[in-house]
Amino acid sequence: MKKITLIIVLLVLCGWAFGQAAPDPTRISVGARTLGMGKAYAGLADDVVSIFTNPAGLAGIDRWQLTSMSGKILDEFNYITLSGIYPTNFGNLGMAFAGSSIGGAYPTRLKSNSDPDDPIYEIDPTQEQMSYYNNVFLISYADRMEKLINASPWQWTKDLNQRYTWLKDVKLGTNLKIFSVGLAGDGISQGNASGYELDAGFQAKPIPWLSLGGNFQNLLPFSLGGKLHYASGWEESYPANFKLGLAADVLGPADALRALGGHKVKLMLDADWEPTRPKVPTIFHLGAEWTPIDLLSIRAGIDQDMAGAGMIANNLTAGVGLYLNGFRFDYAYHQFYGAPGIDNHFFSLTYGVFPKVSAKDRVKVLSPADKTITYDPKVLVKGKVEDFEVASLRIMGKNIRILRGNTFEVEAPLNLGKNTIKIEALDNAGKVLETDKIRVLRLITYPDVAKTYWGFEQIGYIGTLGIIKGYPDGNFKPEGNITRAELSALLARTKVVESSIPTPIMKLFSDLPLSHWAAKYINLSAKLGVVKGYPDGTFRPQANITRAEGLAMIARFGEVKEGSYGQEFTDVARNYWAAPIIAGAYKAGMLQHFAGQPFEPNKKLTRAEAVEMLYRSAPVKDDLLKKLLDFETGY
Repeated sequence: MKKITLIIVLLVLCGWAFGQAAPDPTRISVGARTLGMGKAYAGLADDVVSIFTNPAGLAGIDRWQLTSMSGKILDEFNYITLSGIYPTNFGNLGMAFAGSSIGGAYPTRLKSNSDPDDPIYEIDPTQEQMSYYNNVFLISYADRMEKLINASPWQWTKDLNQRYTWLKDVKLGTNLKIFSVGLAGDGISQGNASGYELDAGFQAKPIPWLSLGGNFQNLLPFSLGGKLHYASGWEESYPANFKLGLAADVLGPADALRALGGHKVKLMLDADWEPTRPKVPTIFHLGAEWTPIDLLSIRAGIDQDMAGAGMIANNLTAGVGLYLNGFRFDYAYHQFYGAPGIDNHFFSLTYGVFPKVSAKDRVKVLSPADKTITYDPKVLVKGKVEDFEVASLRIMGKNIRILRGNTFEVEAPLNLGKNTIKIEALDNAGKVLETDKIRVLRLITYPDVAKTYWGFEQIGYIGTLGIIKGYPDGNFKPEGNITRAELSALLARTKVVESSIPTPIMKLFSDLPLSHWAAKYINLSAKLGVVKGYPDGTFRPQANITRAEGLAMIARFGEVKEGSYGQEFTDVARNYWAAPIIAGAYKAGMLQHFAGQPFEPNKKLTRAEAVEMLYRSAPVKDDLLKKLLDFETGY
């Protein structure tokens, strides 16, 4: 036998005031989060359950969300709610269903011989068991005032927006509610009914830490169709209710009264006023939500409700919310004054609601690392999308598909020198949510210079700087000899930007015509005191240079001071003409490659050895290479 009759369950469940006709199931289908806060939500309204409490809150949602709640109330009443929101460029659209039902309630009759002054009722087995359902389907639309004003054809609305800038933060929303009710059993016929109503809500933020919200529920008058119509012809109205709410951010990292670590505390207060029923007092709802960490919220509240004619009951509520991988699980406990001793537990599951993430958390780039140095002409960009709000990616200006597991992988080509790989995270509307930049330095390589070659790194850096160039066939020929003209050009390009080297107008050496390809480099190097000719007035540009001669030129280029020769190399005598230069270069760290072996000063200098000496010189090491490796500039 059912412990509670159908009529009592309905009265307690919906908290009807005396004389109310048609019950609105949205009064209980507000979700476990809202129930845990005493149903104080009109001012806060920041997720998908705003559909039931204040549809204007849907305008502030920028990702699709789904939520559901189901179970039993008072051990008797089955309920289920489903709702969803989908943002579009034309406003946010929402749909929801709330249904409640009970079955198997036994009809009763007055027991025979029962005292009329103290009646006793018994089950009437001759009658069919009673059943009842009350469903509502909602279609919602919400948008920001700013978008509506900008879309308006009237200039005065745009002027209003410019004059009152706070209007852009106002949100508006509406619900179309379609009801379906059925009552059967105990001889009831034509117990089916249908009807519809309208809600209209608003939400504003007059100051950073305070939100204001209002919802005009069931605003459609009876005469315009705002009613429940039974098949029998009986009609009932849905009394209008004006819900006004405040939500204050007491603690929080931003836009709050105070800051206390990562703690967030919200206080909410709602008031319900029924203008068409002056005998019904104003009902208040008080709630609080404390979020000590992003994964956990703790809630409490007081939910006032009618307990009879002119009587108000204070129902205590409490709840908790847990966030995990895009899901939020909410639990709420709610007292009902009319059902003492019966525990009432509510559970809801929401998908698409996330703790607020920082921009750096939306996309995680796994490779390459920022400030990567590579010799490869392309790099594999791999990563993972960490935020559900990211709908697509754009890398180096090209749209990239997000793979299964929210990962992405794409090859990005690299130019010689400094590169910036730009990774943009976009939402459904194509709005850029985050831009990550990965900086990569690509060094030049040559087919005939293997990675195992002793001068591979030095050739890569000097070649990337453009100081020395390869041959037309793409090779570098590291073991090839270097001429005096080639070394002069190398030093001139190191000292001065190529475009700044003047065209020669005066012949400095008898064997160097102005038409020679290296004339401008040799003349500039000579004027800078880096190179010198022979006593006979010649330069011998095509002559292969020796190690000693090359070192002398590079040492002068690097302004290396001559030193006291201490027999750094066993094959170089103290009285050798280049001994002081060799001593100074050795002390300056320019001869690391030659240390511990004969220097062989008269041996022809190779291209790789010239690069090595130049790589170790002060102008290159302390200026050009530092600029090349400075990842903060030049991108």
